Amino acid sequence: MKRIDPSAGIELLKGRFPEGERGDFAKTAPLECRMYQVDPGESKKRLDHFLAQTCLPFSRSRIQKILDEGLITVNGRVESASYRIRGKDIITVHIPPPAPSEDAPEDMDLDILYEDDSLLVINKPPSLVVHPAPGHPNGTLLNGLLGHLSREDSQESDGPARAGLVHRLDQDTTGLMVVGKTAEVVDNLMVQFRDRTVSKSYIALTIGVPPSKRGLIDAPIGRSNGDRKKFAVTAAGKPSQTRYRVVTAYREGYALLDITLLTGRTHQIRVHMHHLGYPLAGDPVYRKRGRKADNLFPRIMLHAANLGFTHPITGEPLKFHAPTPPDMQGVLSQLTPIDISLPASTD
Repeated sequence: MKRIDPSAGIELLKGRFPEGERGDFAKTAPLECRMYQVDPGESKKRLDHFLAQTCLPFSRSRIQKILDEGLITVNGRVESASYRIRGKDIITVHIPPPAPSEDAPEDMDLDILYEDDSLLVINKPPSLVVHPAPGHPNGTLLNGLLGHLSREDSQESDGPARAGLVHRLDQDTTGLMVVGKTAEVVDNLMVQFRDRTVSKSYIALTIGVPPSKRGLIDAPIGRSNGDRKKFAVTAAGKPSQTRYRVVTAYREGYALLDITLLTGRTHQIRVHMHHLGYPLAGDPVYRKRGRKADNLFPRIMLHAANLGFTHPITGEPLKFHAPTPPDMQGVLSQLTPIDISLPASTD
């Protein structure tokens, strides 16, 4: 697949069909237009699968909606999602703007570490829910972002749409998040996350000290068979990889880990560390059976400390660090570091 300039693509299409058979290629010109030409080796794929896997960093449901609205054509004609693409097919995608958010803007004191016309990077505090959900209809990070962006009144922004949040953190996880301000920036960031070119590392306090100083957990994650609200290591799950390094061991039986995600599954760190036998301190869901909750921990001891990505507009590599939050630092100050000798790696 190669992306082609829309003006050149339209001329290619006009040359393929007799005058009376040409589609109305410019009927949606005011919308953002993207054009792709299919490589011969990609023939026989379903159109919707091809778009989701190769071209568009959107959910299948959003792609289906754009298809249903007739905004995606193949060789100038509207085709169904099940259309089997062929080599040299020219796919035209007219992308509608994101729907206005129905969530209310709220004044919120956000810890913004970086901001420009395209994006912002925030340091999320504990107990802040990212998206409105049952039980949390407002007071979320999204509401705060809506309030912040509405105060900016930026003409360059698509508006504070839900799509601006390209990744998320659990309610009790603190740390770095990047938020796009325009559809173009959001799309680019989603591609970077999908292609795993974004670097993310966390610090976490575990119950117990892993037997090696460094390790790679390579275990697929999927829905738990026993509780569909939870996730677990399961043979039917998606490939998932987590690297860890023991930074400090404590006399009280805990360890501070530096953790790097090589994939981005829901609850990945919590599930992998629980699977390894060293669940995160303060985690009420993924914990050892029979172990009573420890009042020492106000929440899950997990913090997104480092985030790196390429600026979607300038191409500049950006790296950010969020210091250990006060509540987690307070817990660590009550523990006694010890020197222990661990094997170098379990890779």
